[in-house]
Amino acid sequence: MAAVAGAGKESEVKDVTQNEQRELKRVFDFLADFAPKHKLRKDLQPRLERKQKILSFKRNPDTVKIVDDTGMELPPDVIEGELQRLEEEIADIQRKIDAIDAKSDYEKKIHPRDLQQALAYLGKHADKVRHRLKMPVRPLDLI
Repeated sequence: MAAVAGAGKESEVKDVTQNEQRELKRVFDFLADFAPKHKLRKDLQPRLERKQKILSFKRNPDTVKIVDDTGMELPPDVIEGELQRLEEEIADIQRKIDAIDAKSDYEKKIHPRDLQQALAYLGKHADKVRHRLKMPVRPLDLI
């Protein structure tokens, strides 16, 4: 594989190293469909935290108290039901994330919204991504 380097009259062809290809693939996989994956991960996070709190309660019920939205302490049978519900929801969301990740390289694309959300995730808010990138990027376009 080759990449074009230089901005002069004659451009040199420079070989892309194995390490550079691996890094390009890693970045592409991170950015491809970032927006839907990020949304699912944001939905997943509070469920994982609640599950962790319930598991802490089960290990040490004297020090950790589980309360509902109104602040009332929950009985153990309700806590067990909530744990089962949380595990089902976590598994469902994880399946959706895995399905997005399981796409072949030819199906994966980086859309403007993916770049916008990835930049926001990194703390760099960009409103002009849509204007600069008209079409989604596929892995073959990067090399």
